[in-house]
Amino acid sequence: MGKEKLFNEFAPVTPVKWKEKILQDLKGADYDQKLVSHLSEGFNVQPFYQQEHIASLKYLQPLPGKFPFVRGKNAGGNKWRIHQVFEIKDLAAANKKIRTALENGTDSLTFDFGRQVTPDDNALEKLLQNIDGEKISLHFNVASPVGLLQNLQKFVRKSGWNPKKVTGAVHNDPLAGFSLHGRFQEENPFAPLSQSLKAASGLPAFRTITVDGTIFHNAGGTTVSEMAFTLAAGSFYMQQLTDKGFPADEVAGRMQFSLAVGSDYFMEIAKFRTFRYLWAQILKAYGVAEEKTAAYVMAENSYRNKTVYDPYVNMLRTTTETMSAILGGADTINVLPFDMAYETPTEMAARVARNQQLILKEESYFDKVTDPAAGSYYVENLTANLMEKSWELFLKTDDLGGYPEAFKKGFVQDRIEKEAQKKDIAISRRKASILGINQFPNITEHLEGELSPEVFEPKKISQTGNVKPLRIYRAAAAFEKLRYDTDRFAQKHRRPKVWLFTIGDLAMRRARAQFAENFFGCAGYEMIDHPGFATVGEGVAAAKKEKPEVVVLCGDDKTYEDVALTIFEKLKDETMVVLAGYPEPLIEKLRDAGMEHFIHARSNLLEELQKFNKMLLVDNNRGF
Repeated sequence: MGKEKLFNEFAPVTPVKWKEKILQDLKGADYDQKLVSHLSEGFNVQPFYQQEHIASLKYLQPLPGKFPFVRGKNAGGNKWRIHQVFEIKDLAAANKKIRTALENGTDSLTFDFGRQVTPDDNALEKLLQNIDGEKISLHFNVASPVGLLQNLQKFVRKSGWNPKKVTGAVHNDPLAGFSLHGRFQEENPFAPLSQSLKAASGLPAFRTITVDGTIFHNAGGTTVSEMAFTLAAGSFYMQQLTDKGFPADEVAGRMQFSLAVGSDYFMEIAKFRTFRYLWAQILKAYGVAEEKTAAYVMAENSYRNKTVYDPYVNMLRTTTETMSAILGGADTINVLPFDMAYETPTEMAARVARNQQLILKEESYFDKVTDPAAGSYYVENLTANLMEKSWELFLKTDDLGGYPEAFKKGFVQDRIEKEAQKKDIAISRRKASILGINQFPNITEHLEGELSPEVFEPKKISQTGNVKPLRIYRAAAAFEKLRYDTDRFAQKHRRPKVWLFTIGDLAMRRARAQFAENFFGCAGYEMIDHPGFATVGEGVAAAKKEKPEVVVLCGDDKTYEDVALTIFEKLKDETMVVLAGYPEPLIEKLRDAGMEHFIHARSNLLEELQKFNKMLLVDNNRGF
């Protein structure tokens, strides 16, 4: 064949022709309604993309390792650090756990001393005994970032480590504290930023400024909001420190960003690519040399989408999320243990979290290819759209006086609160799914033990200021709370029974029975199904014998016309009768007869289940 191109005999198909064919196949259905996705990020996703859709994108030319770093910071391979967090209480015990983690593949660590403690050089010596700090990345969450840096330098000199090879960061993000508490924690909140830069003079590779963007995601913000407000916070720190006379290159090199990575697989890949591009442009405007404008980004799995029920599904969530972060080019990745939503992570959960990255690196070879998403028409368009929308919001925040002023005016938290509400409504109506929570619950799973009420509430962060703070919470918590209430009730009483009265057309009664089981299963009720009843009398007799708390009529609309009213009249005094579906011509007649409960695809699942829980658990007078 030589150099002859394949498929020369086929004429290229233009986007116009593709759309014509799609419209033809839709047979009159609305193209935008059926096939175009209208995203909460503020732009639309088309059902198909071709080369023409990326022809005008200017950022595609630079190679990996080149400004503006859309394609990553490394020209060869895709290296990242495997991170693990340790809560430090007992130094010797922590050292043992840390060395085990390092022996098993971890190469980046956070030592969480809490916001009340700063370890001295002797404590660091005990914590880091027999650990080679030149080969791993060390991160600290302490009361005093400046004190930590001073003590760390003493320890480095004492240990004989090469200070130029000591990498990591100290948590130093006053704007995150302001956003979560509604006030600054110190009288002069930004003083530690400049003090830390000076204190770290002997550790040239250690980062002293952190920008936590995960708070925007975990409060329910969109990808656009997360990126724009994280960029705004980072830009504010740049402005503060360069105004004090620090060189822009030095400030940029001392900064680290944290971004959440959620379950929207391709969107999350595009997010990391977009963030590097936009931050590079901001640094260039500050006069930083192009080769020094690459952002250092730590990715952390979304807290917002993790669940208490069906917790092993969290492993699936963190796996795909971690894949997105890797493919997007994150520098360090912290995988959340699958049980972190409801307990201090177990050793097994921590090991699984670590091994997920090891498998992706050592067995799936995700570290071998730089920016594998490059050239994907879909991902490149997501990236371009995120660039545009995030930059627009960044500029709007800047016009309000920068991040702190925008937050004081309520702009940041009001926007994120509205975005979170839209997401919550979508989950309540099952337009968005949380597997095992609002879709396909494991109805055999029951929580027997006692859980703290805090598990189902927003993260407790004291609000001590006059500014409304961000609200960090899990999206599944409201569903899980009502299911947990059912489980607790069942420990003292009988678990509420939902009995499916299947009748009529086989296909429709099975479809509606499955819908009803999925619906009420989300509240933890006991589901009782049947293959079907030939007559009303047979079904009514079986229902009266079983004595369930709820009977759900499952059949086709035509059968409902003939039997629904009769069944309701025969059972209404003994149980709660619910109809699966919404046959509009019949609804008014049934309501007039006293029937109140209808479940269907347009129902607000959360609100309906909360009503049933109140009737069955709180207002229970049926003696079960």
